[in-house]
Amino acid sequence: MRLALVVAALLLLVTPAAGALDVDLKAYDDARRRGETTVISGRAYTERRKPNAADTPIARTVVVVLPHSESLVHRLDEFRAHARDSAGAFRDAATKIRRARESYEREIWEAGGADLVRTTVVDADGRFTMTDLPAGRWLVWATHSEFVDAASPKMSLRDRERFRLPPRMVGYYAERAWLREVETTPGSPTTVELNDRNVWFSGVVEDRVLDAGSR
Repeated sequence: MRLALVVAALLLLVTPAAGALDVDLKAYDDARRRGETTVISGRAYTERRKPNAADTPIARTVVVVLPHSESLVHRLDEFRAHARDSAGAFRDAATKIRRARESYEREIWEAGGADLVRTTVVDADGRFTMTDLPAGRWLVWATHSEFVDAASPKMSLRDRERFRLPPRMVGYYAERAWLREVETTPGSPTTVELNDRNVWFSGVVEDRVLDAGSR
């Protein structure tokens, strides 16, 4: 029994706590201190459909660059893999993916690495550039949301109370996401292409409201 307790205590010492970062933020700080920096740039666009046409920028695409995390990538892949298991899973997948990424961002901030989370919005040409990044492994995460009006019929207060109906849907956000794992080296720019043909995940985020008098 005593031996088992000792083993358990040792495992607690060497096993990361749930939610603990699996990335060495100090390695990024050390690279910056040594002057080993890099640039990550790219563009978000819809590919031309004809040879003589031009690509169309995907306006309002938000791009986030984060230190690479194997556990985050695994969680995101799991959510994506099960998104088609059911209608409910599909409705929830985009929100779960967003929350997982935001949770990881908070962990980085709380660990003192706020300057390692970089966010931008593409310009009018669909391009973005992240400069002065410490060389190392990064995740490039990009999202584009577009609201689709799909309002359901209003129900009377009597019917809502009788059937205990959920908030009424007024539409949804069609969300596309791109995830890229990149390995950078000092002084060598990295370019990523984000287009309608290489989307990592497509999902929806419903927008629901309680009709007046139904609270």
